[in-house]
Amino acid sequence: MPAHPSFPDGHQNSPASGKTRNLSDIFNSFFGIEVATTEEMINKVFEVRYQVYCIDRPFEDPRQFPDNREHDAYDPRSAHALIQHRRTGDSVAVVRLVLAGDNPEQSDFPMEGACFPRMSQPAQDMIAAAPRQHMAEISRMAVSREFRRRLNEQESPTGVTDQTSYADAEGGRRAMPYISLGLFAAILRMSVKHNVTHWMAVMEPAQLRLLKRFGVEFDHVGPVMEYHGLRRPAFTNAASLINGILRRRPDVWELITESGRYLPP
Repeated sequence: MPAHPSFPDGHQNSPASGKTRNLSDIFNSFFGIEVATTEEMINKVFEVRYQVYCIDRPFEDPRQFPDNREHDAYDPRSAHALIQHRRTGDSVAVVRLVLAGDNPEQSDFPMEGACFPRMSQPAQDMIAAAPRQHMAEISRMAVSREFRRRLNEQESPTGVTDQTSYADAEGGRRAMPYISLGLFAAILRMSVKHNVTHWMAVMEPAQLRLLKRFGVEFDHVGPVMEYHGLRRPAFTNAASLINGILRRRPDVWELITESGRYLPP
């Protein structure tokens, strides 16, 4: 039986070639990252969101979206991306980056009112000091039903729990257990394009623990709270987070930045 490439360890020998396959090589052999710049691609993002947020985990009322595409008032000032399975072309996961827009001082972020007051004073001070026009919220991070079914994690919108594993049907090889890294690579690409220097997010505790295993650590993480399920708010300087990944997990840094091609301003 051929050896299985293993994502958490970052490297695995390929018996056929005698070479070491790194994290980026293995990820890119299964998945592609697409920043949605066309109406067709953005509609694919909305379709995955509808399935996850209106049908599977009905945080939103599906009757509000007769076209089966979930969207809201923040989408016109957001950047969108998706992860696609290379062999099938299926949409695996999606994420958006809510931007400050043309009038940052008059634009709120989805998590702002509910979450910021419950964060620590140092976190609130850091948020207040950050240039608002360069802030963005990581939002609507979701994994498709089919991918979550393969993960055997149907109960999590992001397909991540502490027991997450994923066996791809192609030859039974183990593929990337954590699609979150691919989504973070997409987030970084959008951030570089839109000159974003600070990120905020509300994430499942298991997802934050997962990211920390891969060296992805936010500067400030708030308490667990009820926000479409149990979530923790987080805030960070993008450059600080990426530099921390480089120190702790250079293999993950290579994947997320595409070997330094995408670096935060």
